[in-house]
Order: sequence, then structure tokens, then C-alpha cells
Amino acid sequence: MKQNAISAAAKQQRRADFLTAARRLFIQRQTLPAVADIAADTGLAKGTVYRYFQTKEQIFLALLSEDFASLFSQLEQVIAGLPQPLSEAAAPFAKGYLTLLQQSDSLLPLMALLNAVLEQNLPQQQLLAFKQQLARALQTLGAQLAVHFNGLTADRASQLLLHTYALTLGLYQSSHLPASVQLLLQQQGLTQLQRDFNTELLSAITQLWLGASSQLTPTGCTGSCNNNVIESAS
Repeated sequence: MKQNAISAAAKQQRRADFLTAARRLFIQRQTLPAVADIAADTGLAKGTVYRYFQTKEQIFLALLSEDFASLFSQLEQVIAGLPQPLSEAAAPFAKGYLTLLQQSDSLLPLMALLNAVLEQNLPQQQLLAFKQQLARALQTLGAQLAVHFNGLTADRASQLLLHTYALTLGLYQSSHLPASVQLLLQQQGLTQLQRDFNTELLSAITQLWLGASSQLTPTGCTGSCNNNVIESAS
């Protein structure tokens, strides 16, 4: 039996161990494991887990927070390297964004569970803290995006990122169907409902950003500048 964690560093490490076990089991099973399974994986009692997390959902919200923090940090580097104007950056951003998503085995599945499962069983204060964290990250990244592209305000940049997130989530959920549903679609020849997530997301994000670029009016431009931007996006 492992000894109790007493020092602050030991407690922090034990919390990290629980999160590591939870992430590993979640990736293996593609569903939320029981707290008892997480405890067993770390060689500790179930009650010990509850000293660090009030609910199973809180554990996986912590994992999602880590994944989001990593994604936003790496997106800062992607944005910093984008070409200008925004119409020329649409495809490179989509490609870089998709690459980051592919590097995580847990981000997209956890995103898909957020509204349907996690948020339904979390204390309001914890859920609010998570939403505030997400809002701050979008605001910070939006401000960086606005600085990088002439004519794009911070509010519109944050909105573009929010739409990117919503599009990602919707496409992931619609393309990752249960095996029984996939078989039914195959049997009925409904191939239009069977789409490759990576291909669809790359195309959709590119088109989303091209649409945003067509609405920009660069500083110092007259009305004719809008026509040039629209032509470059077509």
C-alpha cells in the first residue's frame, strides 16, 4: 500500500498520477472509466481519489483543461507563422490546426462529452471556472490574431476562433458514429453521411476563414478594397 501524500509536492504528484491514469484508461476505452478503476490503476483506494476530486466528471474536466491549455499554447505559434493577408492564411491555419488536433488522443473525445455528460454533473462553481478559463484563452488568442491581420478586430477574431471550435465539435460528433450506426448507413448506401473527419475539417475550416477574410476592410482602404479581398478568396 502506498503511503499517504503529506507534502504539497507529494499531493501535487498524486493528483497528477490520478490524471495520468484517467487519461490512459479513457484513451483505451473511449469512455469515462469509473473512479474505482482509476484508483486501482494507481494502486490506491477509491476513497483516496475523492480527496483530490469530488466527482468523476471533475477528473475529466481537469484533463480537458490540460488539453485546451496545450492546444491554445501551440496555436499561438501557428498564428505567429501565418502568411498575410487572412485569405492566404486560411489553408495554412486549417492544416496547422488539424495537425495539433491529431497529436492528442483525448482532446476531441473529451470535447464531445463536455456538453452531454461532463457539464451535467459538475458543481456550478467548477463549471463556471472552466468556462472563464476558456473565454480568457479565446480572448487572448483572438487579440493575437487581430494584431497579426490588418482589419480584423479582437472581437471578430475571437468569434472566428469560437466558430472554428464549434465547427470542429460538430464535424467530429457527426463523423464518429457508433459501429452499429455506421453499419446501418453502409447497408442502406447512405455514403453522404459517412465522411472522413480530417478531410471534412480541413475543407470546412479553410472555407470558414476565407469567408471571414472576405468581410475585412483593411485600414486605409476604400470600398474597392473589399472587392479585391473577395476576389482573392474566390
